[in-house]
Amino acid sequence: MPETVRVAAPTEPSGLGLARDRAFVSALVTTAVPVTLQALLSTSRTMVDTVLVARLGTDEIAAIGYGSRVVFVVMLATMGMADGGAVIIAQFRGSGDAARARCASAVTTAITVGIAFAAFAACFSWARPLVAVATEDPRVIDLGAQYVRAVIGMILPFAVISSLAAALRCVGQARVAAACALVGILLHLTLAYALVFGHWGLPAYGVRGAGWATLASTCAEALLLVGYVYLSRNVMAFRLRDCVNGFRDGISAKVRRVGVPVSLSSTSWALGILAYSILVGRAGTMELAVLSMVNPLESFAIAVFIGVSTAAGVMVGSSLGERKPERTWSLSKALLIWTAGIAFGTCLVLLSAYFWLPVLYDGVAPETLGVARDTALVLGIVFLFRAMNITIQNGLLRAGGDTIFVLRVDIFTQWAVAVPLTALVTLVWDVPFPLVFLAINAEEIVRFFISGSRLLRRRWMRVLID
Repeated sequence: MPETVRVAAPTEPSGLGLARDRAFVSALVTTAVPVTLQALLSTSRTMVDTVLVARLGTDEIAAIGYGSRVVFVVMLATMGMADGGAVIIAQFRGSGDAARARCASAVTTAITVGIAFAAFAACFSWARPLVAVATEDPRVIDLGAQYVRAVIGMILPFAVISSLAAALRCVGQARVAAACALVGILLHLTLAYALVFGHWGLPAYGVRGAGWATLASTCAEALLLVGYVYLSRNVMAFRLRDCVNGFRDGISAKVRRVGVPVSLSSTSWALGILAYSILVGRAGTMELAVLSMVNPLESFAIAVFIGVSTAAGVMVGSSLGERKPERTWSLSKALLIWTAGIAFGTCLVLLSAYFWLPVLYDGVAPETLGVARDTALVLGIVFLFRAMNITIQNGLLRAGGDTIFVLRVDIFTQWAVAVPLTALVTLVWDVPFPLVFLAINAEEIVRFFISGSRLLRRRWMRVLID
């Protein structure tokens, strides 16, 4: 059983004092900024596809918006496994055991790639039925299936990227993955522009061209990252024997114990997002298009807090590995202070989208654009809860191995609160879409109070590597 860390009399600086400490701020920025940049660059692929395809028509926006949701589910399943494995890697690194940290990285990569391969086979085989669940419009179904089949192959290189990037973050080298992501998005932007509209002598493939651009750029990004890790003889450059040792010595069990609940939690959340898209799609193509227009804004904002929560997980995980419970609690409070401050600024940016959305989507019908602007206001108001939840759950509770609790909370708040409420407002009450979007985000408000209560009890602080 994991060892529960008992909190002794505080000897570390207070949370507020630590939040102003230069060493703390430097450690937070060193990890959070590159991870945020990487997440923003990865998210921008969907943003680029949506903006480019918006010039083709509303059906194309709806198709690529829902198709990207399908891909998003399997991306989160693989990324959840990688993030769960990173908890074990961080604690091994904190304890000074580099060899076992490398074994944990090898096992995490092997399991993550296995999940990705199964997801690829399922989505490629059942692309059309998956899209048909959300809409009865035959044109949207056809376009959405084309996009899913074109893009789903990216999940295999994405699994490699997620696993290696998670390992590099644990050794303070998060900027490497960010640099590779920058090359990937520049390549994607170039290819998408050419393949969607048929520039530079290439045929115009429309939504399929956007999917192929994502596939090609993700493969290039993975090759760059793998090349760096092995050509530089990085400490995380595992060999086959590390993978074998990890399965033989029981490290795989530790990775699965944390990673599987994280993967299930991420998958459950992503499936809930897919359920929202299905319900909105049943309400109408215009509503599905609005959701597709707002999703990239939300994804960009979430990317910022993926960076903060990842830094929190690395710092708290290392502190737990060093058996420093007082510092762990002070770190947690300092990280929440920074999260609240960044969240306030992010919400202001989201609220300002009301004014600049018409510039971004200048080819969209005025009625659709008006609903999207109102929805952006709702997003700016409720995102504060989302931001705090990302750091509390993904950064703090998971770093202490409290993954089963997080899984239960995610399932309850989404499937017992938000999904039924969204079904009511879309299928029964017929309310304006901004209120539908508020119902979708009801889970974040409930989740904040449940997870916050758990955090304050401090039972989540556990050493998992004993």
